[in-house]
Amino acid sequence: MPTPFDKRIFWIHWSGSAVGENTIEELVETVKQFSPNVAGIAIKTSDGEDWQARYDDKAAMEIKGPDDILTWTKALARRGLQTYLWHVVRGRNVQGEINVVTAACRVPGVRAMILDVEDGALYFGGQSAATARALASGIKAGAPPGFHLALNFDARGNHPANIHINEWLPNVQSLHPMVYHWHFSEGTRGPTTYIEEAMRVCKQWNLPVVPMLQAYPDPSSGTRVPEDDVLTAGIYSFQKGATGISYFRLGTAGTAEFRAVSKINPNNIPPDGLPPDTQKRVFQVVTPALNVRTEPSTEPRTLLPSEQLRMGERVEAIATSRTERVGFIWWQHRTGWSAERNLSTGEVLMADISQGLPAPAFVFQRLPLDLNTMKWFYYYGNTVFAFLYGRANNYPGYSQGLHGGLDFGHPGGAPVYAGVNGIFDYSGNERAFGPNRVDVIVGNHLIIYGHVANPIRLARGTPVTPDTIVGYIDNGAKHMHLEIRYDKSNQNLILNPLTYMTNQMFNELNTKFPPVGDYAFYRSSRWERWLTPFDQPTIVRGGPVIGPTA
Repeated sequence: MPTPFDKRIFWIHWSGSAVGENTIEELVETVKQFSPNVAGIAIKTSDGEDWQARYDDKAAMEIKGPDDILTWTKALARRGLQTYLWHVVRGRNVQGEINVVTAACRVPGVRAMILDVEDGALYFGGQSAATARALASGIKAGAPPGFHLALNFDARGNHPANIHINEWLPNVQSLHPMVYHWHFSEGTRGPTTYIEEAMRVCKQWNLPVVPMLQAYPDPSSGTRVPEDDVLTAGIYSFQKGATGISYFRLGTAGTAEFRAVSKINPNNIPPDGLPPDTQKRVFQVVTPALNVRTEPSTEPRTLLPSEQLRMGERVEAIATSRTERVGFIWWQHRTGWSAERNLSTGEVLMADISQGLPAPAFVFQRLPLDLNTMKWFYYYGNTVFAFLYGRANNYPGYSQGLHGGLDFGHPGGAPVYAGVNGIFDYSGNERAFGPNRVDVIVGNHLIIYGHVANPIRLARGTPVTPDTIVGYIDNGAKHMHLEIRYDKSNQNLILNPLTYMTNQMFNELNTKFPPVGDYAFYRSSRWERWLTPFDQPTIVRGGPVIGPTA
């Protein structure tokens, strides 16, 4: 979702008494002169139910209410800077705090309000979930419609739980984790590990992330953040997917910090990726949706919902990262960890294509059998037919106990069309799916038209078009079996043909032949998997049984 922070850098301002400048205009000029790439300033307006003037003795810069915020907004706008607001949440006087915050949000020209919710007795720590809920919902209700609210918090350890983060999340539109690496490590460590942790934690909530980075000395050692750390923190945050960044704060940032911040160009930072010299294994996702996780684990906390991969996506994994854990084979790639296969069931989630990259994805241009001539239709995968009659047809030995294709039913005599642009490879009765079958190659995919009569006879390598008739429905078989295998050389993977059809084709098939009764997907009190047309596994030809008969 778009935010007021997209590709932007901004400073945090705490108090007039904490900066060397004497007026708003002087502070704005400092920001413009020494960090011209910065987009704005987030001004602390309030603390609990009190306006910030209670903690500021510099009259020219203090904030006693909305009129003072408007003065700031106009001064910033004159120099092309955005105005963001920043409020420290206390929860001592809920309605009083809501009144102060929402009054600030209603000032013209303000782009967003950042709610600083911190653990600990001096801040919001110890308050109840009910208090958090009342504050969050009350502030959202009192702010102008569509106004952007942001949550600023410490993402480490139990801090999110201690501030009752689930009460805040429905009411905010971006997350601003505090990444004060020099403070957290007492002046001993760089920023990258802390940024990675903050991004990992925040991504589970699927909101834009805007890290608040450190530009103040470590309180315990008194040492300043190294200039290279200030620069690295900003660049690395954008590389890891940050929407924008801020630096805390004006008044503690000196020449070195300003110089580092001024070097960051958010529009010229490539996304994080594998170094060019990294040895890779290349995979293709062969399941409708493949999860990405922060580590090789199935624990909910590791899931990155926004990074989920889709059928057909190409994944470059680190060749040395193969890991077996919790019943899966895992590989690390640019955005996290994903499972290649389930070791207990044999289900393949992404196929190794390192030795031969696939051709571009294709779709059927027409159905192999005209819809108006079809009499019945069996789906791919976990079907009732596979459960009841699969053993008699060697499904356990061939297709892991599932139905390995789509069946187009007809009494006999109807033409079967290729439906695709491809290359003729085989026709005859010497392979499975008699009385005859026809094979067509499209890129790295083999398409099988099984159980047909009068198969087409062409020289191997001859092009076929969607309208090429490859055979006819056999009077005895009374259907055509359509199967797609991935990798024409070893043909180990059987894919769901519906994923190679247009939405219109599927909708028409599904409307005329819904998966009900004998044509349904199998379910029982003991089996609740793979119950819809696209929620079906990739089949390993000859692999162990993975269906309900396992």
